[in-house]
Amino acid sequence: MSAALSNNSNTNCSGENCQQNQPNQTDNTVDMIFLWLIIIVGVLGNSLVLTVVKMIRSMRTTTNYLLVNVAAADITTLLFTAVHVIIGSVIGSAGRHPSSPALLSFLCKFIFNNSIVIVTLLVTSLTMTILAFERYHALLKPLTMSGRLTTGNIAYVISALWLVAIAMVTPIFVTFDYDLGTRQCPKFVSNKMVIYIDCLFVILTIIPFTVIAFCYSQIIYGLYFNNTICNNKSERGDTREEAKEKRRLVILLILLTVVFFIAFIPYGILIILNFNKIRNTNTLLLKYSAQYLTLLSCSVNPFIYAFQSSSYRRSFVFLIKKIFCRDTTVDAIELLEMRTRTSLRNA
Repeated sequence: MSAALSNNSNTNCSGENCQQNQPNQTDNTVDMIFLWLIIIVGVLGNSLVLTVVKMIRSMRTTTNYLLVNVAAADITTLLFTAVHVIIGSVIGSAGRHPSSPALLSFLCKFIFNNSIVIVTLLVTSLTMTILAFERYHALLKPLTMSGRLTTGNIAYVISALWLVAIAMVTPIFVTFDYDLGTRQCPKFVSNKMVIYIDCLFVILTIIPFTVIAFCYSQIIYGLYFNNTICNNKSERGDTREEAKEKRRLVILLILLTVVFFIAFIPYGILIILNFNKIRNTNTLLLKYSAQYLTLLSCSVNPFIYAFQSSSYRRSFVFLIKKIFCRDTTVDAIELLEMRTRTSLRNA
């Protein structure tokens, strides 16, 4: 993140000046190590999610395809942040920008401000909303098939989510362009664009949060209060183990949503404050916390899957053993049983 690039320490130092700079250099080194650790762990963990759903047929459900979309958005966030850090460090070391106007325009629109992260966060927010709505219909209205997501139409839904997010952020991309006169990217935009950005983040926080809160509150009420969901013999004849798995899945999705909004809301507030030119010591603290919370939320999701979902946990163990050429016979049998149960339930 850009905060990690603020390492403008002077290498030509002596005496007290050098001693004053050393703590800053140490802090910047720790920040960079922590940053790259989050990025590497996040990319590897989310890549594991993608691989598991691709390799294991029993994991190819509509819910898991939406979780794959979240993983893809998280990987995009982490990779573009890595590119943002690398290019910022290279240009900072060189002391000058590239000479190509087209390259400078591209860097200004997508890299210097790390604006791609806005797209991926919107994709994740919309995906979380679809996940909540899908679980609401699957658990509260299991016999209603109209409007339900299927493995046949889920690809269109995911594509639409990305197109909507890109369309929403396109005005921001258009606004940012390298100014050859001042030789820098503009830090501030017009009042109309400020209003658009404010409305974008407020609406895309309030509406998804309202829909998600309604869906999960109804699910929680049905699970734990009036026992209309996942009771001993549900409308679809689920076994007790399947009912437990559904409960775990609901808890998993709620945890993902809580973790995401804990990161998304401070990031949205930070964006609004920056574009409204509000700067003080509190915004600096918010900048650091929002940036690291965003990256941590992208990296922690695979651990939530492994901790909460037995299906993901078994699949992760199977894949990791396969990568390291360990015996996977027992794991393969468990996955086959899981696939059989999924096939019978969907029959």
